[in-house]
Amino acid sequence: MKLVVASLLLTIPAAPARPEAVFEVASIRPAQPGATARDARFHFRDDRFEAKAATVGDMLDMLVGFQLYRVTGGPLWIRTDRYDIVAKADHEIAPADQYKAVMSLLTDRFHLQSHKETREVPGLVLRARRLPASVKPAAADETFSIRSEGNGRRFIFTATSLPAFTNFLSQQTHVPVTDETEFKGVYDFVVAPVDVQPQPG
Repeated sequence: MKLVVASLLLTIPAAPARPEAVFEVASIRPAQPGATARDARFHFRDDRFEAKAATVGDMLDMLVGFQLYRVTGGPLWIRTDRYDIVAKADHEIAPADQYKAVMSLLTDRFHLQSHKETREVPGLVLRARRLPASVKPAAADETFSIRSEGNGRRFIFTATSLPAFTNFLSQQTHVPVTDETEFKGVYDFVVAPVDVQPQPG
């Protein structure tokens, strides 16, 4: 499997070109002292994005196809400094545009610059002929979220697409995971780490 690996460079250009605005306004503040990875939260709803106790690395991890383990370069603070962020657009942000919106925010406010290159690495494929009975279609008014319970003993997924789930699996296994299920909806389900075990073939 070929994996696209992103090499990050965080710099402050002498004359930065402002990217196309996606969020009209954004508030970015240091998180409360003592905040840890367990406190990190993300939430997209309509025209609003909120992050709590999140590092720049956490936000890259959240983006489908841009997990932090794929990233080389960049200063150490992108993995340690935590922020509380509230950003608002002038229109509803569709799930397909969330990657662009967050990357635009990181480029604009953190002066993130990156390029991508392709390398050969091992990977996993998610396949299923049918959904398990425990995976239920999400209600129309539900919004995407992933939260943990019991100190990471299980994860509760709400309104989650299969590409977003494979992104989660990539974070857990630290290898690329490709979705080949062809299920296009969003679903509610629960996963325990013991369930996340690669199977031969």
